Amino acid sequence: MTVAMVVAALACAMAYGAGAPPTAQPDFCVARKGKDTNPGTVAEPFATVARARDAVRGRIAAGLERDVLVLIRGGVYPLAETLAFGPEDSGTEKHSITYAAAPGEKAVLSGGRKITGWRRGQGELWTAEIPEAKQGKWHFRQLFVNGRRAIRARTPNADDKAPWWKIKSSTAKVGAPDANTTTFKASVDHPIQAWKNVSDVELVWIYNNDGSRWRLGAVNEADPPYGGFTLPPPHQLPPTWLPGEYQIGFPLPGQSCYFENALEFLDQPGEWYLDRQTGILHYWPRPGEDMTQAEAVAPVVQRTLLAVNGTPQQPVRNLHFKGIHVAHVDWPLPAHGFTAMFGCLQVLSEEKPEPAVRFHWMDAAVSMEYARSCHFTDGGVAHCGGMGILLRKGTSGNVVEGNHIHDLGGGGIGAGALRNRDTLKWADPAEKDDLKGYRIANNHVHDCGTDYFGAIGIFVSLAQDAVVAHNLIHDIAYTGIVLGGNEDKSLPFARNNTVEFNHIHDVMKVCVDGAGIYVTFPQEGWGAVVRGNLIHGLRPNPFNSRSRGDFSAAGIYLDGVRPTLGCRGYRFEDNVVYQTGAPLFFCQCSEAGNGFVDNTFLKTGAPAQEVLDAARAKAGLEPAYRHLLGEQPR
Repeated sequence: MTVAMVVAALACAMAYGAGAPPTAQPDFCVARKGKDTNPGTVAEPFATVARARDAVRGRIAAGLERDVLVLIRGGVYPLAETLAFGPEDSGTEKHSITYAAAPGEKAVLSGGRKITGWRRGQGELWTAEIPEAKQGKWHFRQLFVNGRRAIRARTPNADDKAPWWKIKSSTAKVGAPDANTTTFKASVDHPIQAWKNVSDVELVWIYNNDGSRWRLGAVNEADPPYGGFTLPPPHQLPPTWLPGEYQIGFPLPGQSCYFENALEFLDQPGEWYLDRQTGILHYWPRPGEDMTQAEAVAPVVQRTLLAVNGTPQQPVRNLHFKGIHVAHVDWPLPAHGFTAMFGCLQVLSEEKPEPAVRFHWMDAAVSMEYARSCHFTDGGVAHCGGMGILLRKGTSGNVVEGNHIHDLGGGGIGAGALRNRDTLKWADPAEKDDLKGYRIANNHVHDCGTDYFGAIGIFVSLAQDAVVAHNLIHDIAYTGIVLGGNEDKSLPFARNNTVEFNHIHDVMKVCVDGAGIYVTFPQEGWGAVVRGNLIHGLRPNPFNSRSRGDFSAAGIYLDGVRPTLGCRGYRFEDNVVYQTGAPLFFCQCSEAGNGFVDNTFLKTGAPAQEVLDAARAKAGLEPAYRHLLGEQPR
């Protein structure tokens, strides 16, 4: 056996696990210095994962007689479009397909492109020319310099003592009763001006448990006392479709806001602005950044970089990604702006089959739909504009474990179905086993919600037999973990779910009315266990207009939404919660129908040292993952 074959055999064994035969070899190999015209061996590897995928398809079409491994050597693999896997890439119930990074090496699938040709501009600014931007072919919303997210120029600045202004007044001019004829006029409590390229400027505002952003239409500096602006159509929702405080279609007086994306706002290190009219990118380097040497990357691929999509009749099965990192994926702002309510969900109006408001997931960098027993493990997702990983309809038996998920515009991990009333009325009997058996464990999830503030670390909705365990979650704009139950009594689906031994701290950093762990709607029977979790260090954002009371940043929050759908069927055991708002908060529900055993709930102070030590030993990443994913004692 040659040296190359020995190395390949060891790599294969580590990629498959301890049970792999010691002489096993990868079926195909991918390396940065390979060529797609090569045979894909260790000695002559392919250059791209897409070429390896196509080669695997030939094996699958011939009929799988054993597991298949594609070994991916370390390095960054730039992609210009989504890397898609479908039914033709599926394993079988007996044999798996695995794409694995070589042990000890980091394989990154990047949807970004390096920006070069930097030149000194005016003052502290540096500039680079982006011809595709001027041609209308490339408009990116994210920029990363030396692996660090740059700040899209804004006012007021994020590090100001008062990083938010207030909406002072707002009115809606409603034409016909639809979203395409309503124009909103508003003002803020600070002077504004008719900025250059004003239609590229965005108003960003927060209210309660989420945030919204819309492009401006015009600015009238003469409007007393500070000037006014308009938010033109189209919009996501007619403002009359949701009552009262849930009329989320436009900003209301007293809500906190800022403006983003104008050259006039670029006034401190780390900020950037792309002028789409001239194609000039402007950036103010942070201390120590040399733009003649720095690596600046902006995303080209939008919405999703790694997609696994089967069909109800042909779901993808037994397809695994191990040690793969996904980075640099943009999430484009819709033409109608982004108006969200809870969890970065898009709230969209639909006319058919009847007028309704329906919830939709935000796109994720890694997305699976009609994919069963498909895993994403020991890798990561970073530097993206939307969500990290999403298990959509038609998924079951999926594992998301051992990943570093961070620096995201939206939430970290989502799984299951949303609270649309027809969600679980399956069209095909083959779908009856969907939304079951998720394992989401040992992930380090942090710094989510940089752009869309309803971000949730891990969000599991309408699922059965799901386990969310041993995750480390911190620095999230909204809630740490959400577990949703049955909103529709006629569809009693959610049951037998477990949220255990997670360590959650420093969440609720922008939005309020949430918690370290938030549960809502009933679970059938004793349908959910929440145990052994460590939650602390939650402080509400004082600039959120709804930041008042213990509900603003609770430890554990039970939300019944309305008395007829009280939150019940949950058992809370051995959780340690301290230094939060209300350690335990009830909304439209009570202890009735739920169980509480041996919990430690403290609003101020800290538990006895032995209690805290025991909680820290059990909660958060398990020992095998703590060093790899950088957990620090907190």
